[in-house]
Amino acid sequence: MAPDPKSTPIPDSQMVKHRDQGIRIFTYPKLIFIFPTMITALICGVGMTLIGDRTEDPLKAHPATTTTTAGGATVKTVEVKPLANATAEEKITARHKRFLTSQNLLGVLFLGILAFNLLIMALDFPRFTLVAVLLLILLVTFILLWIGAYFDYDLMRPARMMLGSVFVVANSGFYYMVALILFLIFAIIYVTRWLDYWEILPNEILHHHGPLSDLERLPTLNLKFDKEIPDVLEFLFLGAGRLVLHVSDERKSIVLDNVLFINSKENALKKLMSRLEVRITTDQEVAEP
Repeated sequence: MAPDPKSTPIPDSQMVKHRDQGIRIFTYPKLIFIFPTMITALICGVGMTLIGDRTEDPLKAHPATTTTTAGGATVKTVEVKPLANATAEEKITARHKRFLTSQNLLGVLFLGILAFNLLIMALDFPRFTLVAVLLLILLVTFILLWIGAYFDYDLMRPARMMLGSVFVVANSGFYYMVALILFLIFAIIYVTRWLDYWEILPNEILHHHGPLSDLERLPTLNLKFDKEIPDVLEFLFLGAGRLVLHVSDERKSIVLDNVLFINSKENALKKLMSRLEVRITTDQEVAEP
């Protein structure tokens, strides 16, 4: 008589592999895209510290002085070159040199990056819109260069006049405070992101929200999702995009904006949705409290 087949051993509950923790998806406010301004403020603060926090206007303050000694007495002679008596070309040259000072260039750099960040946060730049803007800029530049060549006109002269009227300076303390304020805001955003986030498991979707971690459960059966890139520049900065979840038996789709590094989230969701978790619970596990 053939021996009885060996019974399958009941696995110990401690030997059961830990279930997949799923994918956590966080959404962020638009303010996170202002981080280049924080970095620029820190760089400008260091630059102003290195040049001794010089904030004076070279055309107005601190004229050149020379010191001579006559009969034991010290006499200070002030050399003033009045700009009002200078020719138009000398005024343009003097103002252009003022524009090229280190303190002014640092101020222009900070304001330029700030303006660029605010523009990104205010408008969305889809792919075709961004290409159209770049082509328009190239077209306008070509037309201006052609006009200058045809009429033999120095286009740099009005540019020097416009730039020469710009003089913006701030001391290192201002730049450091801007960087510190933005850093504290980013820290608050990083901590409070746990007040509202999504966790996608193989068998369900969990929505954690509220200060007491309220939980909402949704099924992943027939789950579909779409990835969108509404702003190319935001995607280039932090890989940000929009994730749209289509859950069965739900009237509205779940829209998650400003998801960072969305390509990695998309790949993780594809792997997660490619398998359906089926877990067999043994009698031993059911009997255990």
